[in-house]
Amino acid sequence: MNKNKVNKVIKVAHISTSLETGGAEVQLVRLLEKFDRNKVELILISLHDETYLAEKVRNELKIPVHSLQLKKNPFNLRKAYEILKEFNPDVIHGTMYEGGVVGTLFKKFLPKKPPVIWTVHEGLEHYKTEPLRKQLQLRLWSLISNRPECMMYVSHLNCEQHLDWGFKNRKAMVVTNGVDTKRFQPNLKARKKIRAELGIPKDSFVIGITARFHPVKNHAGFLKAAAILNRTHPDVHYVMVGTNIDENNEVLKRIIVESNMQNTVHMLGNREDIPDIVNAYDVAALTSFGEAFPLTLGEAMASGVPCVATDVGDNRFIIEDTGRIVPPNDDHSLAQAWQELVEMDKAEFKKLGEAALQRTLNNFTLEEQVQKHHDLYDTLHENNHNNSAELSYSNPKN
Repeated sequence: MNKNKVNKVIKVAHISTSLETGGAEVQLVRLLEKFDRNKVELILISLHDETYLAEKVRNELKIPVHSLQLKKNPFNLRKAYEILKEFNPDVIHGTMYEGGVVGTLFKKFLPKKPPVIWTVHEGLEHYKTEPLRKQLQLRLWSLISNRPECMMYVSHLNCEQHLDWGFKNRKAMVVTNGVDTKRFQPNLKARKKIRAELGIPKDSFVIGITARFHPVKNHAGFLKAAAILNRTHPDVHYVMVGTNIDENNEVLKRIIVESNMQNTVHMLGNREDIPDIVNAYDVAALTSFGEAFPLTLGEAMASGVPCVATDVGDNRFIIEDTGRIVPPNDDHSLAQAWQELVEMDKAEFKKLGEAALQRTLNNFTLEEQVQKHHDLYDTLHENNHNNSAELSYSNPKN
């Protein structure tokens, strides 16, 4: 920042495509919680339904939230403009594609012509298997991707992937997701509590997965690998937590019954005590077909839990030599990696967890992510106020 920096509270309007309990939405809420209110004044617009997260932001964080329910009434888009005009933001920050597009659409009609940020979370490994409508929509977004003042990607790989879909990344930067290391940290008391709650013997090896139920997360692959490992290690327990991961999920229940693992698989559904649950794991797994920068890995590592994940998104970069990377959609490789850790010398396994913890503390903290956002807001606001030169971006491409 230079000496002409405007010393004032910056008004930031966040626009999110939705506020479901997915990774992008949950991380947005964590950022909102940690922002310095002496530096920023915030509002949040969700383009879709009122949700639990919307209520949490409104009631606990005391940030105004507007849920527009555009799927039910597309004409409510006009409300977004009215809200933005009344708030008169200095910066608009869109989360996911539609949030950024709406901010870009209304920018020129607002008094301050506020700079716009798009934060892109989507990994594109699997995108050519998506419906044609979604592929065409992504191409459409690429046509206006040079309009925002900053394209913010959460992983290096998804920044590169978007180039192949026509995105203009000359004004791109990568700000990786950060872990709240005050919430996620080694906790022996929590480990014992969760294991007792689930009836898991204290000395049993536990492999866990924290992810909402979605085809790209490949929970079926997790259970199929578990069935393979179960043949040689029948005492290993498996914990699955996330939205729609519960006894009502007939798809997963069928696999569990067919594999005769009813006594060792625990489906917990959506839970608020994720930091405690993760501490009950010995290994955290992620079996996705595609990712960008999955925070679930950093949260496990911050808890001293080594990870085994598929080689998608930035998983390899996140884990490095503190866990194991396996090919996607390869149940036998996944089971083999798990078996290697189950049978590992206890002292070596402990070092692996310690290395995972240290890597997170050194590279992936929420505090660092929040500071980068504050710095970006300052710079964009100052440049807009002074009508000065463009930002210097970390990833100048096309």
